[in-house]
Amino acid sequence: MERLHAQHDWVDIETNEGLSLFPVNCVFRDSQLNQRHFHSHFGYELYFCMQGNGSFIAGDRLHTLERATLTIVRPMVLHHSKPDNRIPFHRFVLAVEESYLQRLFGDDEGEYEELNVNENANQFRSLAQWIAKTDQDSCHLQLNPLQMLKAKATLEQLAQEIMKKQSHFPMMVKSLMLQLFADLGRFHLESNKLRNESEGLKQLVERMLNYLITHYQETISLNRLCRQFSISRSYMYQIFKQYTGTTMNEFLVAYRINKAKDLLHNIADPITEIAISVGFNDISHFCHTFKRQTGVTPSQYRVKQASF
Repeated sequence: MERLHAQHDWVDIETNEGLSLFPVNCVFRDSQLNQRHFHSHFGYELYFCMQGNGSFIAGDRLHTLERATLTIVRPMVLHHSKPDNRIPFHRFVLAVEESYLQRLFGDDEGEYEELNVNENANQFRSLAQWIAKTDQDSCHLQLNPLQMLKAKATLEQLAQEIMKKQSHFPMMVKSLMLQLFADLGRFHLESNKLRNESEGLKQLVERMLNYLITHYQETISLNRLCRQFSISRSYMYQIFKQYTGTTMNEFLVAYRINKAKDLLHNIADPITEIAISVGFNDISHFCHTFKRQTGVTPSQYRVKQASF
């Protein structure tokens, strides 16, 4: 989708004039919105929601506003926040002039060489690329409570420095900006790590499901499963329950009974043979489990299905 371009009437002149005087502006707001319509401005906007909820529209993206969210908007992208006015809405709004941010990130390759810390430089470049994604109007990050408290402390200092403008305040602002973006870089990496870990666990649970479905006719013990997936019984139980809402045994029993129902309906084999074929070695246990799951015995189920 093409990026939405701002119309002249929607340009935020106040923010543009402020950034022309000093390249960073940071304010805390707990009042009703001053900007009630779409607007755009030069420089990046970092919108930290401290309390409240609603939605934030930036170009062609719709983000959720809630406590501890950060939305970053690219320069001259139309955007508008729409909070729920029934509850308090607190936020920090940080505007940063584009070239200042580029210098802060050390966009020049030569600066990375002089630093001689390739890993840190690459991580900082990665943060810059995340914030300044050329193919997106905005990006969004959910912070945890501790991360938001850390960011809040820096933002409060930043707002005070810009408001008071004491001696050497540009240097203090730069120091605080570096601290803020270094923290954001760490938060972003932690978020990616958690996302990757979550995806890895999801794939592990899918492998477990596949294994149970493939071997449902066999006797499957917990020890066998632990050896198969090289994890402890407690951890296996925890992650399977977390992702499926049921235990492995409950899933296996449900799958076996479902297979038995299909066989009872479609073939005339004795119930004992059907029980064995779906993984039950004890006919009494099979009949008891079948009735508990379906409300009828296997024989009653077969008769009922034959009448349809």
